[in-house]
Amino acid sequence: MRPSSQALIEQIGTDYIDAKLKGFSYDHASHFVQIRYGDSNNNENDKVIIFRDCFSVSINTWLEGMNGTVPRKPDEMDFFFHEITIEDIEINGVQLYKCSMIIPMMDCHITCVTIENC
Repeated sequence: MRPSSQALIEQIGTDYIDAKLKGFSYDHASHFVQIRYGDSNNNENDKVIIFRDCFSVSINTWLEGMNGTVPRKPDEMDFFFHEITIEDIEINGVQLYKCSMIIPMMDCHITCVTIENC
């Protein structure tokens, strides 16, 4: 049976709050997204969320409104999670998850069939 969005949110817990986004990979050919996050100082307790069979993946970073040291390239920026929301949606009879992540200086929205918390 397909877990509800609420069950997935409970499974993910709140460990992600203020955790550093350490890896974000998207494979368009396999419709697969993998996100790795955890403590800024070590990798021992890193968590991974996998999104499978993604119909829509939107990732956007921006500089507007940034204060302090402004990076010259995107890889000079650190991203930290503030919130993850997951909704159950249905499009043309297909049951999907719609995931939105609040990460300052980044917009991230994923619509997929399966979400796994590893």
